[in-house]
Amino acid sequence: MGPHNIMYSNQTLTEKNKNTGRHFAGWLLVCLLLGSVGSAMAGEHHTFVPGVTRPGAYIFHNYCSVCHGDKGDGQSRAKEGLDPPPRNYTTPEAALELSRERMISSVTNGRPGTAMIAWGKELSPKEIEGVVDYVRATFMKLGNQGASSRQRPSDKLLASRGGVIYMKSCVMCHGETGTRETTGRMQPPPRDFTTPQAAAELTHSRMIASITKGRPGTAMMGYGTQFSKADIEALVDFIREAYMSGPNAK
Repeated sequence: MGPHNIMYSNQTLTEKNKNTGRHFAGWLLVCLLLGSVGSAMAGEHHTFVPGVTRPGAYIFHNYCSVCHGDKGDGQSRAKEGLDPPPRNYTTPEAALELSRERMISSVTNGRPGTAMIAWGKELSPKEIEGVVDYVRATFMKLGNQGASSRQRPSDKLLASRGGVIYMKSCVMCHGETGTRETTGRMQPPPRDFTTPQAAAELTHSRMIASITKGRPGTAMMGYGTQFSKADIEALVDFIREAYMSGPNAK
């Protein structure tokens, strides 16, 4: 082999080494990032053991915080590489949009089109409920709606004219059980229809007026332009039958 060939071979080998080094460094960085993200997102990746329930705080720290941040605000190391970005649980929008049932479904089955994967095979149903309740109590300031002793209305009531309207327009704030789905940063918070105070204060006529015109100084908007008088009356009748009790309920 001549000197020129040797020189060419050495240059070629040097360039290959440089490229290999760059590729190796790139893959090493990716592996390190994925390794750190994977370990934080998936904890130890132990399939759940029946009868063993890890606390919600532990699960959030080991499985969720790498994307959603230690404070649940989406400010994490991984956020720049995720589109759409991780959910910020501390916003009023999150409190309005994310019902407990939706969150449980998202953790269990994942969210198509996002980086949110399914955890139904990693976490037990109780652990999923636990981490959802932890997020809702700690970051969304909603408390544990699952602990409520109230039951959702019967299917017959929900299928009524007022029930359909309630599920379309009211459930996001007042919840399926009427005990508030969300409070977030709403001041005052949405009315809990199940309390004795609600039964004492909310007459039939007052409820119709509130739904029709809204409540100034609160998040309660008026629906008089969206629903007919008959629709609003049906909605009030549903709320009173489904959630309220006491002498004023009728």
